Amino acid sequence: MATLRGLGDMHPTDQQARDFFDTITADDTLTDPGILEDVVVLLGYGFGALMRGLTALTADNLCRWQRLLADKIDRLLDADPPANDMAHLLAMRARLALHADMTTDLESVPKDLPTVPEATASVLEAVQAGEQIPVLQTKPPLTDLDTGMHTLLRLGRHLDNAPLFPIEHTADLFDYLTPVLVDHPLYWEVRDLLDQATDRVTGQTARGERAQSRGHALIKNGRLPQALQEIHEAKANWLRGDTLEGGLIMLLLCAHLYSELGLPIAAKQYALAAATAAKSAPDPELSRFIPRGIILAARYDHQAGNWISAAHLFAIGLMAQNVYCDEPYDGERYPYVWEVMADQALTVRVAGAVRPGFVSPLRAITASAGIDTVIDEMLATTADVPTATEEAYAEEADAQGVGRPFSDAGPTRCYAWNALGVDWEITCPNDRLSVLVAERYTAALQVFLGELATQDPLFLPGRLSVEVRADTTAPHDQPAVCDQSTDRNTNRWRLHLPTAAPADLETEPPRLLTALIRVVLSQSLLSDEAFMHLVEQSLAGGLWHKLLVGRPYDELADFLKPDDYQTMAALTDAAVATGMPRGQAKPAALLARTGPGPGYVHETALDTVRNRYAVMLPIVSHTLPRLTADPDFRRMATQLRAEGWRDWHLLTAIANAAGNHRAQQQGLRPSPGDSHEHRARILAAMQAPERSDDLPVPAGAFTEHALRSHLSAAAVSTACGLGLVIRPGSLDPQALLLVLGERYGYWTDDIEHTDPFDWPTAEDDTI
Repeated sequence: MATLRGLGDMHPTDQQARDFFDTITADDTLTDPGILEDVVVLLGYGFGALMRGLTALTADNLCRWQRLLADKIDRLLDADPPANDMAHLLAMRARLALHADMTTDLESVPKDLPTVPEATASVLEAVQAGEQIPVLQTKPPLTDLDTGMHTLLRLGRHLDNAPLFPIEHTADLFDYLTPVLVDHPLYWEVRDLLDQATDRVTGQTARGERAQSRGHALIKNGRLPQALQEIHEAKANWLRGDTLEGGLIMLLLCAHLYSELGLPIAAKQYALAAATAAKSAPDPELSRFIPRGIILAARYDHQAGNWISAAHLFAIGLMAQNVYCDEPYDGERYPYVWEVMADQALTVRVAGAVRPGFVSPLRAITASAGIDTVIDEMLATTADVPTATEEAYAEEADAQGVGRPFSDAGPTRCYAWNALGVDWEITCPNDRLSVLVAERYTAALQVFLGELATQDPLFLPGRLSVEVRADTTAPHDQPAVCDQSTDRNTNRWRLHLPTAAPADLETEPPRLLTALIRVVLSQSLLSDEAFMHLVEQSLAGGLWHKLLVGRPYDELADFLKPDDYQTMAALTDAAVATGMPRGQAKPAALLARTGPGPGYVHETALDTVRNRYAVMLPIVSHTLPRLTADPDFRRMATQLRAEGWRDWHLLTAIANAAGNHRAQQQGLRPSPGDSHEHRARILAAMQAPERSDDLPVPAGAFTEHALRSHLSAAAVSTACGLGLVIRPGSLDPQALLLVLGERYGYWTDDIEHTDPFDWPTAEDDTI
């Protein structure tokens, strides 16, 4: 190692390295953890030298020694060594498994790699700055991620037995690799175990620093939901005493991440929580966070579409800025002031273009803050730029994933956003009590969705709308009243929530969570048990302290006067393009999960397809020849195949259509409340093999509409067979087929089979 680091070349010591590796890996009497640690470190240097052409050792050599050393450590672990030795061995085994996979093609390694001293210096510089290790920006594949994580889990659970083991180096490795490890299902449990161990050595403040470092690394990798979890952890460890300033910064960073994820009311809650915490802080130096939190809350209100409310909140924030900050309009020191000032100029400009009746109340707000001249100067720079139409402003807002302008105008206020594949909407009467209650629920819902983003709630794509009503008589010790109704396109709920936050802060989060679960569960395809498991994981991750940030939402956000709400409600024009369907954000900030869905096993899915062919063919053995002889049917089937229908889709739809027809011929019709025996008779009639003397099923039973309907009905059975739950209410068949296709291989899984239609191509079959 000294030769490599000092001379920048390992060639002079290659033979010594070979001898060392061969001896240690072959001699079972050499078990001292210090010696084994030297081998692990030297392997790392060897791989680094290999990538830089500084050694004659080959990848095969180094990987073979790596495997032999891993096998040796496994044997030593099986021998149940003393507790501290066990910890050392587990840490080394994890490091071997979490090393970059060097069996990949070395030709792809960049030619301009930094030298060993340069790489060492860059790593140390990144560590000292709390930044991500540069090499991890490429997310290299690891030797054996699963073994590495299971080994770290075993180590974390063992650490109580080995209090003298220096865990800091292993925890550092875990933190460095966070962007690569975060998707592993054991990440959060391992993280907590390692953090608890480091707490005992370095204290809880250091735990916050580690969480912050991991959070920043994840932000740089674009992993915002995962970064949010780490920043929450840092916040929880810093919101007290000497570290309060760090806690305030983490609150504002949480707000920023919620905003970036398209969850602006949650962002508003956290910005106001920072302002409130700063107001009660014993250190007067922290008072500068009061205006910053309020003004940023105005920005997030604007993002939600509450443009008039945002103007009010910005005016209040500017008053605080003048009180608590010297040189309050210094753009370099307080850039957030001018960013939100630009929002106000945009508000006045858009109002003048599409809502001229709003200009006067907006100008009254800007005049009260003394910023009319500034707004006029900003507007003058765009005077020659044509304004857009109402529809164009709405389309731009939808594409950016923000609320439509002036969503807080008129008698009904609306909050709308897209997250995890669902269009969410909250509406309420536009008065003070109703808005505070609705935003309390909306903020909690958005925080909850942020939690679920790191899991897999398996939402059915569609639209969910909640009408929130403030109830001045609702007791605080009772669950919220939740009523559901559905139409073809929307899952609708009506909630009655109490108007004032209870004196006992322990009461509110459980009530909110109960109302959240009732509504959100209705959009999920998971079973109640599976969904509640996600909730329990969120609670274990600190969901309580994320829903209630210091004070109840109603207290944090109660800045506007009742008259302000009356003025907004009295505006005759509602939000921009109210009747225009909402477009999809491009791309949505908080995307739905992709990849195989819960319970999907590819081999099992193929067995199911194989069974479908075996079961369906006998049901239509005489119907198929008649259909394949029909040119109109051939054209339709060819079109469906071009759309992605597999032969088993066609067979399923045809067999269901034929089976339904034959059951009805026998007087067997399903109805609500059917007995088990009656349902069994219907099923037996539908699945009976077709006989040659059966009456032919008319061609009208096999129209394109009929086949699509029967496949949609069969998709419900497919979902239930996968352990998914179709809840009461109107089901959008296309949404279910979309989930089955994207998460369960519904449109791609097939087996080798004989063409069941086997028709010759004819000229009249072309489409």
